[in-house]
Amino acid sequence: MNDEIVSLYQPTNKTLHKQVIGQSGSGKTVFLEKTAETYLRNNTNDSFRLIYFSPKHENFLDLLPKGQKPVSSVDEMLKSMSENTLTVVYPPVEGLDDVMDDVINSLFDMKDANPKLSATLVIDDAQTFLSARKEASTAFRRIALLGRSKSLNVIFVAHQPILNKTLEAQVEKLVFFSLPNPNQYKSTEERFGFDPSNYDEALKSKKYSFVIYEVGTGKSRLMNPLQL
Repeated sequence: MNDEIVSLYQPTNKTLHKQVIGQSGSGKTVFLEKTAETYLRNNTNDSFRLIYFSPKHENFLDLLPKGQKPVSSVDEMLKSMSENTLTVVYPPVEGLDDVMDDVINSLFDMKDANPKLSATLVIDDAQTFLSARKEASTAFRRIALLGRSKSLNVIFVAHQPILNKTLEAQVEKLVFFSLPNPNQYKSTEERFGFDPSNYDEALKSKKYSFVIYEVGTGKSRLMNPLQL
């Protein structure tokens, strides 16, 4: 299995969180589904769980085993996680922020009950919950700051980089499928040390190509595209 896939999904007490960034149609959903499928197919850890949280009620259905369906409540999520490696959460629109917080806090409760548990939470449309203008909730601060020590990994999926002070210092990797709005170039470089404009032409020249930027080392590389 490709090392990039392992590093994206495999939680350890040494890894920080990730952001996957791209406009609609850029290939980020295809990337997430294909890499998740590959990781799950090769996973040998019975205590690992993958949770996909989609406010728009889209994607990841084809990855569910026959007979398994998305869940909508936290109680249903916990039941599914006790039985399945992959759980897809399509939450109710009403009280969305509260449901998201309950999901995060429930992961910590499950970890306390089962120290062997490791989990990766993929949050689609993450800009709904975190932005430069929206303060992180207590639950988001908890998983941003303490998730690593509990082997709870988060992949934030968004149309633009999430420029939120609570999250920024806890992100180790940015995966760009399409570049942020030009007016965000400066902010992205200031916050993460990455200048997206260097990859403008390269990303436009080949469909589904993307850039991986390692925040800690400041190194970036173009993928055309990732071989699964």
